[in-house]
Amino acid sequence: MPDNDWQRTVVHGQRDMLSARYAGDPNAYVGIDLLLLNDREDKDREAVAPDVFVVFGVPDRARDSYKVSNEGKVPDFVLEVASKGTYRKDLGSKKGKYERMGVREYCVFDPKGDMHRPRLQLYRLEGGVYQRVSGRIGPDGMLAVRSETLGLELRFKEDRLRLWDPAAREYLLEHAEERKGRIAAEQRVRELESEVADLQEQLRREP
Repeated sequence: MPDNDWQRTVVHGQRDMLSARYAGDPNAYVGIDLLLLNDREDKDREAVAPDVFVVFGVPDRARDSYKVSNEGKVPDFVLEVASKGTYRKDLGSKKGKYERMGVREYCVFDPKGDMHRPRLQLYRLEGGVYQRVSGRIGPDGMLAVRSETLGLELRFKEDRLRLWDPAAREYLLEHAEERKGRIAAEQRVRELESEVADLQEQLRREP
């Protein structure tokens, strides 16, 4: 489980955004801190529980663990969020394990910026070996890297890991942001209804 508030915020935020994005797809699964078991790797090696992972082509259903031999598919995308207790493994044993398993894209993010440089790194499998994906720096100093697997751009912005949808030209929203938007929309509806009622009352009173 996440061992600090920075890690917890990122992990649950990414789960919220990705789950909402694929909510209408019965064959897209978003996992969070779930034991990932691969028979070939786990006989003599340490098992892992990715902070967040996405698998396409498997049913979206509740699981106790994700066992590759049962599912017939390795994750397509894995995100590990750095913490003091695990950050050395992010680019060591975990990276090697995901590479051997065949996870197409592996992302590492350091929310505090004191464990990994750069804070946001994405690796893509090419010829069975992870190659670092080049990122870019935006005009506002924002670090961004594109995930082909998700069809999204991962952006480090204002101490947060955001997901940008280039097709819709907008950020995916976390639950708190969606709730804030709904509350604002509901408030505006009430205001409009009140204005309409006032106008109707004025019209009724006019001779």
